[in-house]
Amino acid sequence: MPRNPFGNELFLPVFLRVMLLIVVGLLAVLVAQRRSLRVWRRSTLFLRARTWLVIGPLFVLAVFIGGFVAFLLATFVVLQGLSEFVRVAGIGRPYAYLLILWGQVGLLVAALARDFFGFLPFGFFILLTLVPILSGRVEDAHRQVADTLVGYVFVGLPMAYIVFVNSAETWGLNFLVIVTVSVAVADIAAYAVGAVLRGPKLVPRVDPSKTWGGVLGSLIGATVGVALLWPAVPEEWSVAAVVVLVLVLAVGSVWGDLTESFIRTAFRTEARSTLLLGYGGVLGRVASLLMAFPLCYYALILVGKLVG
Repeated sequence: MPRNPFGNELFLPVFLRVMLLIVVGLLAVLVAQRRSLRVWRRSTLFLRARTWLVIGPLFVLAVFIGGFVAFLLATFVVLQGLSEFVRVAGIGRPYAYLLILWGQVGLLVAALARDFFGFLPFGFFILLTLVPILSGRVEDAHRQVADTLVGYVFVGLPMAYIVFVNSAETWGLNFLVIVTVSVAVADIAAYAVGAVLRGPKLVPRVDPSKTWGGVLGSLIGATVGVALLWPAVPEEWSVAAVVVLVLVLAVGSVWGDLTESFIRTAFRTEARSTLLLGYGGVLGRVASLLMAFPLCYYALILVGKLVG
């Protein structure tokens, strides 16, 4: 059931902090670019910051309302993200339908039948291999199966994890807000600091625009994001857990961005969408989160077991 967001004492502090982070991020972009306002407004960095200016407040509001509102947001990201991947990879229609359908099934299982969550990857593989077997179309089926499986593991399964953690853990809402907002800050900071410091290329054959300066920016952004959202950090998290969370956030954000670049380079194309102000599509905007979210979750579980 939807909730009144103002009934949660965390909503207003988190919402105000998110707006502050976005404003500061826009100012940082302006300083980093050092260009005229007209040129600055057309820059990639400004478009990235402007995207978060729109979706940041909407995300926080939807998450704290919860219920079908949050589920609709997750459904939109799954449908749009997987559709973009299908176009990028050139996945055939039967495989595309199965991929998008199973992505939605994953959200339902994560929300309503968590005991079967671990079956999702293997269940998808079983159904996926049935497509060429039952259709008899085995030519190029190995590539279609492999590409479709990558799409599910990269987009569909991580989105199911977001719903799963939010519903299964007592601190799931706190975790979702902290990780998502901090990834957005790390994303913008990586771009801004990378533009200023530049430095050696990180993986030039995958994405020549990524530098070690950007990695430093991601670490700074993750630290700032978690620090400003400190009121949302659950009491049961140890200091060691928070430190590990920041490190994994920074690494996972860069890792996800590089993975999206690798996929785009491998297929020699780029997912585009006009739904997010014409910049980069949904997949490009959530790639960092898709990698960072499961990594951060299991990092916290591991630290909890080692420390506790």
